[in-house]
Amino acid sequence: MFLAITDWLIPIGFGLLLGMLIATRKNVDHSQLIYLEEEDFAKNMRKGQLIDIRKDAPFAEGHISGSRHFPDRSVFQNLHKLRTDQAVFLVGTGKRNPDYGIAVKLFKKGYHPIYILKGGMENWSLPTKKE
Repeated sequence: MFLAITDWLIPIGFGLLLGMLIATRKNVDHSQLIYLEEEDFAKNMRKGQLIDIRKDAPFAEGHISGSRHFPDRSVFQNLHKLRTDQAVFLVGTGKRNPDYGIAVKLFKKGYHPIYILKGGMENWSLPTKKE
């Protein structure tokens, strides 16, 4: 006839926890994540921090001179090397999901604006430096 305390306490606790997670979630201002074509990227990249997030082998084959290399997600272990008061110019694989995912996480950690090279290094036709 009456419900046991565990029958209603667990769903209420879960609902409260879910509500807190939704309420404290940081929204991303997508206007601060900007895809730039090669020409615009090259023109402005020296006005901020140039970060290459590709794996070691593609980076060694050719990268933009002056870029700092943080392969895969190692950029998050090296956040102390980045400045929050400067724009981030992100060079990746050109595949939307990994590049965009890292850009979103950097934004949530206080780095913005973030400019992403549209098409990644596969779209880069200007000179590169080899290791």
